[in-house]
Amino acid sequence: MSSVRSFTDFGTLQEIVVGSPAGFHVPAVDLSLRHFFGLGPEHVDGGESEQALTRAVEETEEDLQALGAALGQLGVTVRRPDPAVQGRPLSVLEWATTANHALMPRDCLLVVGERIIEAPMPVRARYAETFPYRTLLREYFASGADWIAAPRPQLTDETYRFTKDGPVLAELEPLFDAANLLRCGSDLFFNVSNTGNRLGAQWLRRLLGPQYRLHEISVCDDHIGTTLHVLRPGVLLANAGRLGPDTLPAQFRGWKVLWFDEPQDDGYALSWPRASTWIGMNILSVDQDTVIVPARQEALARMLEKEGFTAVPVPYRHGRTFGGGFHCCTLDIRREGSLESYL
Repeated sequence: MSSVRSFTDFGTLQEIVVGSPAGFHVPAVDLSLRHFFGLGPEHVDGGESEQALTRAVEETEEDLQALGAALGQLGVTVRRPDPAVQGRPLSVLEWATTANHALMPRDCLLVVGERIIEAPMPVRARYAETFPYRTLLREYFASGADWIAAPRPQLTDETYRFTKDGPVLAELEPLFDAANLLRCGSDLFFNVSNTGNRLGAQWLRRLLGPQYRLHEISVCDDHIGTTLHVLRPGVLLANAGRLGPDTLPAQFRGWKVLWFDEPQDDGYALSWPRASTWIGMNILSVDQDTVIVPARQEALARMLEKEGFTAVPVPYRHGRTFGGGFHCCTLDIRREGSLESYL
């Protein structure tokens, strides 16, 4: 059996990849970054303090070490990417940028069953983001996993459209970050947004085949992990600032919903934040009863515990600094359970 096998975000976790902030590089704000972060023309690309960046990287690594220790105590095998030198030039045809980081494997890699898929990411600085994970990918492939890379995108300027309703991706080629997906057994929810287009959903639907139902939704501007989580079959955690009972995906409207509306603002160390305060609900489920939450999100922990979950607090100081929380910075490799429908 392949060592890669995961169908949900809530089955009992057995193995996980935790990203690395080492060498985190802040690229110049180009067209693709303006689009991703919704930065207006008034945004000025200011220099970042090397001292502040170094401290944020060191503190993030400390927090991820604490996360790894907590997961280890819960019986989970933790893997890390290879060291990588960030900030190196990246150039494809008419555009050029610099490599960004290897902090968020959830964004660049998607596990569906025994497949591990390299996502066609729309941000140019993230073009080579899967490379530090290649040693692990070769290992998982050797174990029997299907290792698939989506069509490598060109990311021309025409890709990035700015409308009165916000930034959208043109339908020129399949594009999505893996973090646009919510996994719930044979049902997957694809958030069509400025980080995933309908052509990307179509490509993924054809790849996965009739065993899976892929639903296109639009619940937030980019990744889904600060808006919706399936905690266990029949129970959702939802962002009360973005959704309501009438705007939940229709497939979940008979489920119990825990509405969260009190994210703690952790602040940020650089000149502007890469995430909103809602990064505080970017949690990681270890099983159907145990959830790892950022230590400062006490209101969220209390809400979960009131519903019978065990909330495991782990420090995480720089979710807004770098734009990713515990869900973003990890990738489920193996969870207990088989393919089934929960809807």
